[in-house]
Amino acid sequence: MKKVLYFGLFDPNFSRNKVYVDGLRQNGVEVTICTDTAPGFKKYWNLFWKHWALRNQYDLMIVGYPGYIVVPFAKLITHKKVIFDALCSYYESAILSRDAHKDIPFRKTYTHLIDWFATRCADTILVETKAQKEYFEHVLGVREGKCVVVYTGVDESIFALDRTVKKFDRFTVLFRGRITHEAGAEYVLQAAKLLENEQVDFLIIGYGWNTEMERFNAVMEELKPMNITHIAKQLPFEELVPMVQKCHIALGQFADHERLQRTIPHKAFEALALELPYITARAEGVSEIFTDGETCLMVNPASGEDIAEKIRILKKSEEKCTALAIKGRALYDKQFAVRSIVAPIIDLIP
Repeated sequence: MKKVLYFGLFDPNFSRNKVYVDGLRQNGVEVTICTDTAPGFKKYWNLFWKHWALRNQYDLMIVGYPGYIVVPFAKLITHKKVIFDALCSYYESAILSRDAHKDIPFRKTYTHLIDWFATRCADTILVETKAQKEYFEHVLGVREGKCVVVYTGVDESIFALDRTVKKFDRFTVLFRGRITHEAGAEYVLQAAKLLENEQVDFLIIGYGWNTEMERFNAVMEELKPMNITHIAKQLPFEELVPMVQKCHIALGQFADHERLQRTIPHKAFEALALELPYITARAEGVSEIFTDGETCLMVNPASGEDIAEKIRILKKSEEKCTALAIKGRALYDKQFAVRSIVAPIIDLIP
């Protein structure tokens, strides 16, 4: 039996980690979790001794996400291959997705150094898209062939399709997830205002950093759309998932933003798994898995008008709406189910 040690300071219940662990186990791989949450340096001391007890009991080490700072430490304490689940660069998550930090030179230098050490210490790097792979190779200078694309998928124990759930009586559009700059929530608000008198409701479930919420609230105050319900907190999954399935359409991300070109958000895979028609901005990352007009509808970035027009198309055509949902679910079953999505990782295990 192949054996993997999942190592680091990660949350085992975070979707990307749990999907891969579940997928590996479904394929007969023995996975041992080795993590610690102690404060300060103590967590590294604890990790060292936890690993010492397991050092001869695995074939491959995977540093769980996020693990940028852990990779050099992992490389020091094991003689086995170290797989770094990067998802994206630290610079992207710490700087590009948080505009408040983008003009602080020290932080930019620090994140670039973290990326450099982590990518050089890892034997293989897991990234979220082909576009991300190109970024690691051409911008971060990672040698060709070192990055492997593994899509994120969903935790199927949580996002389980239930076709008995009844849709909301009024046509309802869902925008869910952290409100970041690349999410483009302000364009969703613009679309809602344009559809205010067209029997379309919007359900927004999400919150963000202070600067992002200030921007979001300012646009809400300016437009005052009357067809929006905003839940600004994290809902428990048992409440969230049925509410998501009651909606008629799910929205993706919409800003004209560099980060958006290389990512596929979790909610894209959730929409596929829950058989929801998906509308998102046209970008290189999502174009790797979606086909515009067949498995989703794409809009021009930073365009509330285009979002509103695509929503009108689906509201007017139940047939089109159903076709997108069914083809999206078929795409999920074929390429992104938990059992199959981990195939590239299994190929790495000696």
